[in-house]
Amino acid sequence: MKKTLTALVAAMLMSAPALADNAKLKETIEAKMKEVLGPRADVTEVVSLGDGQIYEVVMIDGSLMHMTPDLNYLIYQNTLYKFSEGGLDNVSDLRKVTLRKKEMASIPDADTVVFPAKGDEKAVINVFTDIDCGYCQKLHREMDDINAKGITVRYLAYPRAGIFDQTGGYTESYSKVNYVWCQDEDDRADAMTEIKSLQGELSGAYSRVRNASGSDRESAMKSFDEKRGEMQSLVSSVSCESPVAAQYNLGRAIGVGGTPAIVTSDGQLIPGYMEADKLAERLGI
Repeated sequence: MKKTLTALVAAMLMSAPALADNAKLKETIEAKMKEVLGPRADVTEVVSLGDGQIYEVVMIDGSLMHMTPDLNYLIYQNTLYKFSEGGLDNVSDLRKVTLRKKEMASIPDADTVVFPAKGDEKAVINVFTDIDCGYCQKLHREMDDINAKGITVRYLAYPRAGIFDQTGGYTESYSKVNYVWCQDEDDRADAMTEIKSLQGELSGAYSRVRNASGSDRESAMKSFDEKRGEMQSLVSSVSCESPVAAQYNLGRAIGVGGTPAIVTSDGQLIPGYMEADKLAERLGI
């Protein structure tokens, strides 16, 4: 009994420094994560795997990340990131940069929807867009500000619901985007603004239906039906062969997973919405 107690005490004394080291490691990793992901990036546990060759980091939301022992690299959802002064650099994405640059340069303006810079052109961006996407509409509402900063925007098509539905017909997302690309090249910019504006009105009408009751709901439903009819009439007014499907497939191939997705002329991918001032700063303008 005495020997057993002695061995237990010895084991506890030996593990104490390890526990202290692990607590310190957890504190260091959490500070590093919060620096790049924000104050809510709480770490609940850090586990050493593979004889200390990699750390498994358990976040407060249950998500798992892995870090190298030097704490310079992070692996999340099969993507390798490197910690830098600017945040996290997507190392896995670097190999796609050259591909994106090549692909963007190969697409003629005639296959896009162009909103040219006002004055001297300082940058060109390619924006994969969808009509239903709320943040795409928000970005489009800032088009004048973006162009005023010397940025030319080339829209590429990315219907988020894909090309075909389960019945084999075209999705609504595809039909709406295709409406724009079916217009003459000089008319596409106006068509893009028109349909994005109408989609915003349609989304607003639907929101009012959801929040209304009684007679107000009937009125809201009538307004929604009218807007939906306008949209259906608009998208059914044209039919053509277009590069929409090809651009959607290209987007998937180069790492686009949602909209809006901005690809710079040098191949960098900027996922999501970015306001005009921050976009200009990101582009070095």
